[in-house]
Amino acid sequence: ALAGLVLAVAGGAAWIVATRPVGMSPPRPAPRPGAAVAMVGLNNLARDPGDAWIGPAVTELLGTDLALDGRARTVPDEMARAAAGGLAGAGAGGYGPSSLALIRRRSGADYVISGSYLVFADTGGERALRLDFAVQDARGGATLATLTRSGPVSGLPALTGSAAADLRRALGLEPASGAETTLAAAGPPSAEVMRHMGFGLKALHEQDPARARDEFIEATVEAPAYAPAYADLAEAWSALGYQAKALAAAEQAAAHSSGLPRTLRLQIDVQRAKARFDWPAAIAGLRTLIGLRPRDPEYRLRLVDTYLAAGKLDEAGAALGALRGLGGAIVRDPRLELAAAKIAAARDDLPARAAHAATALDEARATASVGLAAEAETELGIAKTGVDSKAAGAFLQEALVDYRRAANPRGEAWARQNLGNLLADTDPPAARAAYQRALAQYQSIGDEDGAAKILSDLAIMLWSSGDRDGAAAADRQVLQIRRKTGDPVGQAWALSALGVIESDEAASDEAITELRQAIALDQAAGARSHLAFTLYSLADDLRLRGELAEARRTCASADTVSAALPDPALRAEVEFECAQIDLDLGNLGGAEAGLKRARVFAANGAGAMNLGNIDLLQGQIAVGQKEWPAAAARFAAAESQYAGAEMTAGQVGAASLLAVSDAMLGRAQDRDRAAGVARRLRGKVTEREEVIQADIAMAQLRGLSGQREQAVAMLEALAEDARRRRWLSWSLEAKLAAVELTGPGAPGSEARRRRDDLAAEARALGFGWILKRLG
Repeated sequence: ALAGLVLAVAGGAAWIVATRPVGMSPPRPAPRPGAAVAMVGLNNLARDPGDAWIGPAVTELLGTDLALDGRARTVPDEMARAAAGGLAGAGAGGYGPSSLALIRRRSGADYVISGSYLVFADTGGERALRLDFAVQDARGGATLATLTRSGPVSGLPALTGSAAADLRRALGLEPASGAETTLAAAGPPSAEVMRHMGFGLKALHEQDPARARDEFIEATVEAPAYAPAYADLAEAWSALGYQAKALAAAEQAAAHSSGLPRTLRLQIDVQRAKARFDWPAAIAGLRTLIGLRPRDPEYRLRLVDTYLAAGKLDEAGAALGALRGLGGAIVRDPRLELAAAKIAAARDDLPARAAHAATALDEARATASVGLAAEAETELGIAKTGVDSKAAGAFLQEALVDYRRAANPRGEAWARQNLGNLLADTDPPAARAAYQRALAQYQSIGDEDGAAKILSDLAIMLWSSGDRDGAAAADRQVLQIRRKTGDPVGQAWALSALGVIESDEAASDEAITELRQAIALDQAAGARSHLAFTLYSLADDLRLRGELAEARRTCASADTVSAALPDPALRAEVEFECAQIDLDLGNLGGAEAGLKRARVFAANGAGAMNLGNIDLLQGQIAVGQKEWPAAAARFAAAESQYAGAEMTAGQVGAASLLAVSDAMLGRAQDRDRAAGVARRLRGKVTEREEVIQADIAMAQLRGLSGQREQAVAMLEALAEDARRRRWLSWSLEAKLAAVELTGPGAPGSEARRRRDDLAAEARALGFGWILKRLG
């Protein structure tokens, strides 16, 4: 977060009523490089909520000022507040020895600054303010200085600047010659601006980005050239999911940053680059900042996150290793283990993700960081999903409790969202309830990004359960939100999802256009994982339309993109699609080799859907070769995979094909069982393309039971309906089934006509697998 961009004005002011350093030490030697200073917050002695902005504003201003030249660093606000959690408020002279030692153990701080403030009416009736600070050496327990500053609330920027100068002196951090001019140019121009900034920072601390946004907008109205207000506004817009508005605010921050110190200009440049998805520029800026402050872990952590966003996992790991190499208290920071868990997640390494998250949880509990503990519990819940559902549910429930304790509604919604993901395959009603509660929480704080993610997950669950119309409605809401917020990656996701859903109605030009638009957005944003998904989805549509050569080229592009990504599920999906296209082309060897590779990836935690799809296609290959026992075994395995994941449409297809195979093997009881499952579930599915294979199989089953004419009529109707929907591959399959049923006992001229017409059409379109089975 860039909330720390706000600076204090250095220097004193003549109107200060009291300047009373008590027990001020002589100027101290500069602390060791990278010494950590914990600003544990200021107590509001009057308890007036209208003055609650002063504590966050002053704390942030002072913390940024003290760390500006890189000789010291400030402990992040969340960890500093957590370190003092549960302790009695500091007295006039700071914390007692035992409390100070506990804060050091929790936060790794070398120095602790505590204090309080009181707003009152002075003799002239004007609102006045008194600030009290204590500076303590947490390593030995010595109190280095106690300071008091008083003055009008309207002069708070200068009052804070005066306090900052004395605090620097107490810590041996005298600014370099000429630095005061730079600091003064960067400070808040008025107390009113500082008030809005303080309330905005407080809202960000409380995970309420909508309220923070409103305050930062007011600050920009009061001071249109104040760069830090725009930078914090960009952060709030980004947290709400409004990427275009975040970029616009970041551009404004950059346009007004010429008077800021170099480190803050660089931070704004990095923020703008990330909003533009310009990862090389963001990485370069962070590397420069690290060069200026080599022992500050915050820039290094941001570099790890940026590498992850750019898909550079090896570089993210190396950056994290360099951060660990700093040693000291930094190594015990739970955020390092959380970063390691994210890298493991990107590599799809669930055991490593769980191990790092467990270590992060231990460290977060040791440092009393409830918010970080909740994040670690959520990571553990996600890592255990699909491996140990009971443990996953327990961790996610713990996360809900801890996020509530930390007053973090966004985190609570995120944990509840993942609880919905856990339940999606096993208890869809409970999953839907979890999604709806999470959606309500996101909406209550104006988090459009979170709401869109919930709707996306809900759409996936609805699609998997066979509710095509519900999935389409959810995805249209996602697209509306993503267009509203200006999120190109989110728009690409929604467009591709709608393209896939519309392809279930027809492989129309509109569906193709939506998929191509999604590909263009993914390419512009560098979203490689989703690009691979969209490419193979487009390849499947082209295959359905009979455009096999273009489908093969598109799938090869998807394979190239996915090969560079450590995602076995994605690799399995791409390999499967390319194998399916090879099979349609008649390249049986290529198809079997592709399915073999797909199974290797699918076995590496890629899920039931991929394993079911692979078994289903291998069963179809066995049918084409008249190997009925092998076909039945494959279809039975596919049905089991789909049933376990409650993938209704897939189970219908597998059960109907299994019924045909059992009929060919003379297993009447097994045939009837499988056919009964297919008929019972078929009525629950509103998808069309997903079940046409089942409809063809059920027509074949009718023909095998002696109702040949009715079956052929059904197959011809299916073939014609598929042709109108531009599913030429399915049209040919239905026609082939009709040809097979009109073989023995049919008039010679009719059988020959069907066969010759089908052969000519398959040859023209390049469907070699149809021709091989006709042969």
